[in-house]
Amino acid sequence: MPLCPNCGSSVDDGLTVCPFCHAKIPLTTLPQMPEPEVSEHQEIFQQPESKTKTSGVTTKPEGEEEIILHTPTIEELEKAEETVLQEQTVDLEIVPERRYWLWFLLGVGTVGIIFLIYLFINIEDLERHSYYPLDSRAEPINVNTSQTMMIFLVAICFGFIPILWWIYYKKYASLYDHLKEQKKETAPYKVPRPIWYMLPLISSHLLALIPTIVGFATGINIREAIPSLFWSILAIVILFTSINFVLDFLWQRAFNAHLKMTMAKLSIKKTQEAFPKSS
Repeated sequence: MPLCPNCGSSVDDGLTVCPFCHAKIPLTTLPQMPEPEVSEHQEIFQQPESKTKTSGVTTKPEGEEEIILHTPTIEELEKAEETVLQEQTVDLEIVPERRYWLWFLLGVGTVGIIFLIYLFINIEDLERHSYYPLDSRAEPINVNTSQTMMIFLVAICFGFIPILWWIYYKKYASLYDHLKEQKKETAPYKVPRPIWYMLPLISSHLLALIPTIVGFATGINIREAIPSLFWSILAIVILFTSINFVLDFLWQRAFNAHLKMTMAKLSIKKTQEAFPKSS
């Protein structure tokens, strides 16, 4: 850019009069403004180009690694999912098959104490099984052993029977919801609806309390005053309790069969992964 010889101001090309001092500028003697020099500090902040073009071909600077992005296929995603699933099932606790009639005899011999222990063990087995891979049509099992144990102790200490009813309902409803939509190959036995478990259970408990409630309210001993009523109530309690024992047996049989089929499927799957079929 030319400079004014009088005031030294920079003027546009082609002007013959300085716009600042109005001095004439000869066209032949216009000095040119020197090009700006690049300082060392400016050179430091200049970013080098990652790629250079030579004859229209893009080349990678020497020493720079090439990054290749890969989009996984559906087969690779499925294989990765199966690998994660296999790693999750390696450390699963095996839920043993319970022999119900052994627990039944122990419960009768201990006047019902073993039945309460058996109830807690059932809840613990259900929670262990909840970590197993789900069948495509299975409902997840939602039980918590620690929470149930706390509620269980409160029910035992304070004699609050409705809490026990709730724990029994969780036991029956969890397995029923888990098996009701599953195929026969994973759930060969279905279990009755939870209401059919709870009706004889609650009825037997309430009927067993009638003599105690009447004696506490009126001071009359039904067994001595009305023996026929007392033995009738006792017979009904035994009948309802027997029905509940049979339903408990059906529950345990269905759970045992489901556990057996689940473990068989996991074993077959691991065998197929270890020895894949040759194409």
